[in-house]
Amino acid sequence: MTKNVIAVDVGYGNTKVVWNHSIDKLGKERWGETCFRSVAPLMMVDEEKSGGIQNPDRIPLQINGKKYYAGPAASLGIEARALDPNYIETDEHEALLRASIHIAMREKRELFEEIDMLVVGLPVSGFRSKGKRLQEIASEPREIPVPTVLQTEGGPQSITVRAKQVKVIPQPFGGLRYAAQNLPETDDLFSDRALSMIIDPGYRTFDWFVANGMRPEMKLSGSFDGGVSSLLRLISQTIGYDHGTGSLEFDQVEEGMVRGSINLGYQVIDTKPYRAILEEAARKEVMAFLGRIDSNKARLSRVFLTGGGASFYQQALIEKLPGYKIETVQNSVMGNARGYWLSGCDDFDI
Repeated sequence: MTKNVIAVDVGYGNTKVVWNHSIDKLGKERWGETCFRSVAPLMMVDEEKSGGIQNPDRIPLQINGKKYYAGPAASLGIEARALDPNYIETDEHEALLRASIHIAMREKRELFEEIDMLVVGLPVSGFRSKGKRLQEIASEPREIPVPTVLQTEGGPQSITVRAKQVKVIPQPFGGLRYAAQNLPETDDLFSDRALSMIIDPGYRTFDWFVANGMRPEMKLSGSFDGGVSSLLRLISQTIGYDHGTGSLEFDQVEEGMVRGSINLGYQVIDTKPYRAILEEAARKEVMAFLGRIDSNKARLSRVFLTGGGASFYQQALIEKLPGYKIETVQNSVMGNARGYWLSGCDDFDI
């Protein structure tokens, strides 16, 4: 019997959802998944009166008496992402979790009131202190709007959905589980005589996770505040100072660093000169990370890189970890969430 496994990685930067995996006739992997920005703007009064903007990817949700939008089209402009250290307790986190379940329901074309396994995760430091609390939150029944494609005349507009089981894992472990998916059983990654590390520079935290075989070594794992948002903050402030624009939104900066320019309408800013500043900031974070793992570095046999910030830190890690092949997880943005899903399926031997 097929189990309904849903993996949700509510990150500070993006929310990633996985609900299915299959192999097509050509032997190619097909993932049922999506990724959207972790923003949940409040519904404006005039939108509520007019019924808002009818877009299936702009999902209206009511939480604690307030109305929000979440999903791939939640924001019509640039919304600041939440960086609250108590993120899992916020309405925004709840909105992103509900929107994720709504999207999985819509894409599976299946109205369900139970999830056999809901897999969620936390940064390594948060896993130690908040893992139990997140399990409690994720286990609560929640109202999910019925997707338009599944609505029937006279049918409910929302249903209560609960998870029969909830699994909370350290975020980088998801990336390691995904990296292991297509490796042969003889690979060193599965040997209990070899330590492997996966590095996960997220939006708000810089994480690393060490495993002996596939068994977690939490005492050798860790995280610190930093990650992509700290790099973007520096570039935003520097550009603002140089061009008199004031600090720019992080999304503008992130997109501009990838594209090579930021178009403000009244001026276009060339971001290529700021690449060196970003790379130097990434090096400093990598050095801070190495200072925390130096005594165990020699014991590592494999080093993987995952997460949405992988591209910003890859060169610095190659420079500062000579002698190690830095193996970037395929589709590093979705890597953790895919590993969550696989880990959930492992519990059912799927």
